[in-house]
Amino acid sequence: MKVLLKPGVLDDLRHKLKFTDKRFAEFIGVSRSQLWRAKLPPSDKRFSLGEDFIAKVLSAFPDHTFEDIFFLDDLSHLCDSGVPA
Repeated sequence: MKVLLKPGVLDDLRHKLKFTDKRFAEFIGVSRSQLWRAKLPPSDKRFSLGEDFIAKVLSAFPDHTFEDIFFLDDLSHLCDSGVPA
């Protein structure tokens, strides 16, 4: 099971704060390259979304739940395929 970002959610949060990617990464507490890697498509070999990143994003946005920002990849495939879980 892989944790992935919901498409566009981080960019929406960044736009609301009117931050550049650099400032947004500092706000979250990650490097700009770590933010960049997390926003890559999961099929890209450079993609990286670790537990530390997830924890920092959730800490930076306490009014958002895990489900507001992230989703579990395997579960989404099961739901889309019509296979009962």
